[in-house]
Amino acid sequence: MRIYLPLTDPDRLALSSASTQLELPEGRSAWGVTASARTDRPDQDEEDLEYEAIQDAVHVALLAGAADARALVIAADAPDNAFEEAVESGGAFGLRTRVATHARIASMHVTELDAAAADADDTDPALLWFDPSETADALTYLEGKAQDPDGSAAH
Repeated sequence: MRIYLPLTDPDRLALSSASTQLELPEGRSAWGVTASARTDRPDQDEEDLEYEAIQDAVHVALLAGAADARALVIAADAPDNAFEEAVESGGAFGLRTRVATHARIASMHVTELDAAAADADDTDPALLWFDPSETADALTYLEGKAQDPDGSAAH
């Protein structure tokens, strides 16, 4: 199952160590395309449902951070049977781990704007896509540190 995870401190530690796996404790919130979401939206294709799921995770991540901070959401693949729906706390795409499990990182997505600017915009937050091999770049962008093309910090 493809899940979307707003960045947590343990995730940041795993990403900083260049891990391609995340350990997810029991009860960890995630967002993904649930059976209920598919049933409630029969006219939407899988890609549209995935878009809505990641946007829900992005909005949660933006709300959890400072107004001047960008948000990072991890797209990961995890065993279907490790999750249960958690619509009461996560909306139509809300999930929660039933048991501790692991997830393989597929990509990372960082908002172009910080939380305040994203809130002022009336569209879904634009996301930059990062491959797992670009973890350091994703974390650098998250922190708002621009990079020159040669990889040195821009001034």
